Amino acid sequence: MRILLTGGSGFVGGHVARALAAEGHELRLLLRPTSDTSLVDDVSFERVVGDLRQADTLAAACEGIDAVVHAAAVLRAVRQGDFMRANREGTRNLAEAAVQAGVERFVYISSIAAQGPAPSRTPESPETTLHPVSVYGRSKAAGEEELLKELGKMQIAIIRPPMIYGPGDTGLQMFFWLARRHVSARLGDGSNLVDAIYGPDLADAIVAILRSSPRDVARYHIRGVDGPFTWNDLLSTLERVAGKRLWIPTLSPAVFHGFARCSEAWAALTRSEPMLDRTRVVEMRQPAWICDSTSLTDDTGWQAKTQLEDGMRETMSWYQEHGWA
Repeated sequence: MRILLTGGSGFVGGHVARALAAEGHELRLLLRPTSDTSLVDDVSFERVVGDLRQADTLAAACEGIDAVVHAAAVLRAVRQGDFMRANREGTRNLAEAAVQAGVERFVYISSIAAQGPAPSRTPESPETTLHPVSVYGRSKAAGEEELLKELGKMQIAIIRPPMIYGPGDTGLQMFFWLARRHVSARLGDGSNLVDAIYGPDLADAIVAILRSSPRDVARYHIRGVDGPFTWNDLLSTLERVAGKRLWIPTLSPAVFHGFARCSEAWAALTRSEPMLDRTRVVEMRQPAWICDSTSLTDDTGWQAKTQLEDGMRETMSWYQEHGWA
């Protein structure tokens, strides 16, 4: 199968690229001229230059493609409008270009943030009405809505991961870096529930979706072998992986918001992505980000392989080897 992958130079997209290549698919990566492809140096792919926010650059990228895997997204931003421009408008532009090129299948890596937290602390169905609570979540939900406007013109699969971690991840790097220095932090009492998925396991799920018989539309959750976890569980696991006793102060939401504002200000000055932004603090305060991947397993046979502690240990080793921690 000839596959166009967006976000292939990033953390999630890099793992997806390796998994698709290992499956024998021909890869075309949509990249910007300045994209750093060091995370996929070991993958054979065709490079095409384009920008999701510029619709006229996408026609050539989709030409001759059997399936699109859309992994690119803005995860953290200084300006809230950047979320919508990338995650809604970019998805719309790509979906329209895919239909015009005759692409048969489209897999969208959305987020559980698009659906929203589970109010009863039990997993909701992927068919539940979307109720996002953050700017990021609303932008991913809007991306889903734009994609579904093309329903009937190509098969659509939407997968909503919870917290994703693994080698190459910049989102949680700060926590691993701090743990190497005997420090972390707890928001509130640490009882909030979260599910997690290891990056390579998520990539295997994308492969399984493309291997399975397509439906007109399918919505999936995904989660790891174990979990859900409280934040206290995650901190305990991080402590074991770091091999150090951590000082873990309990901080109020106001303090986290303050850190986020400082991070955003620094990112604005340096024209970089903030390590922490206010939309992430809103998400961190929610009582439960939990998933049920039963429908994904039933439809595709996929099952997660990696226990949390094993995955976090691999992640820490990768950070150390690459000087990230």
